[in-house]
Amino acid sequence: MEHKGNDAMTLTELETSLYEHLNQFLSKRNFHLMPELYQFRKPTETGFQNIILTSTRYESELWVEVNIGVRIDTVENLAQQFLDVTPEYRKHANTLIISIGKLSDTKYLRYKIANQEDVFFTVQAIKDFMKGRGFDFLEHNSHIKHLDCLFNDKPYQPLKYVYNQIHRCFKGAIIAKYNNNPQFFKLLDQHQHQLEKLRPAPLIMENYIKLANYLVYLSIN
Repeated sequence: MEHKGNDAMTLTELETSLYEHLNQFLSKRNFHLMPELYQFRKPTETGFQNIILTSTRYESELWVEVNIGVRIDTVENLAQQFLDVTPEYRKHANTLIISIGKLSDTKYLRYKIANQEDVFFTVQAIKDFMKGRGFDFLEHNSHIKHLDCLFNDKPYQPLKYVYNQIHRCFKGAIIAKYNNNPQFFKLLDQHQHQLEKLRPAPLIMENYIKLANYLVYLSIN
């Protein structure tokens, strides 16, 4: 049960206010609110860009974390056939996703919201970040050639732009193929070796081998 004083707002009201104020800003950039997914999403020629809000409720306050991400449909439509992802989530899967805290090298960045003033502060902080760096980051990485650099320049190192390093191996291989990376065959082996270090379930390893074999014979126009 949510408690409030005579003039205080409930956590639900504060959260609604947060989305409403962000929507006023983001809709002008063609980001549309998808409340059922707690995100704002902008369609692109290659997939979509999104801004995701994750709220944790405590007795009298919300803590909000913000992630931004990109989906490349050609990558995800293939990758999801080989990954252990629930079918209903596949069309919403991100190729790249990172918290604005991690992107800013600020660990555990979350915004506390206990009143309307906190809402205004949080909205302004998100606006400042998106205008200063976020929108450019999303636009830059909506192109597969730039994702190829992120995913495949250092395949032996964890990638901070994804939350699942196993999925990174699959998607890195696919991205290398679609971008005609001259190191494609070497990258296939490197991602396989990295995957082996992560010790996934045997079925995951089998699926990677199937994916690799498929990619070898896939013709890219």
